[in-house]
Amino acid sequence: MRTLYIHGLQSHPKKEKLEVIEQNSRVEALHINYDETPEAFNVLSDTITEHGITHIVGSSFGGFLGFWLAEKYSLPCLLFNPAVAMKSLEMAHEKHTNRCPLRMVVLGAKDDVVDPVLTVQFLDTHPSETCVQRIINCKDLGHKININTFREFTQYFYQLSK
Repeated sequence: MRTLYIHGLQSHPKKEKLEVIEQNSRVEALHINYDETPEAFNVLSDTITEHGITHIVGSSFGGFLGFWLAEKYSLPCLLFNPAVAMKSLEMAHEKHTNRCPLRMVVLGAKDDVVDPVLTVQFLDTHPSETCVQRIINCKDLGHKININTFREFTQYFYQLSK
């Protein structure tokens, strides 16, 4: 297995999260300054093809990109508080293709950056008969994902994707 980890906006790949992923898979993680890299989707797309990526893990804006990359390449994905419902982030050139085989979405009920209700509404309007989708609402979780929560759901994701 080879996993692409996609960090959030104004963030970077955190060593402890990469170590969690490495317990189950090889990991590729780019540090992307999204403000200076408007072609981030294409950069990540190239990484998928160049490195034979088989899984995607993304958070926030990285979850938004991960959602569309998983659709494009038919890859299982684990998304933490993905910013999929943010209208300003719509990817007009990318159409939802219903190709993702497994999508696990972890939402923090106390997220004050990405509204979990809007995320669920977005996912409900993009149904897929071919995708196994699990939406997990964590009542005490905010926008930032602590390492224990990350570890728990990452391990569960890799168990499901076997």
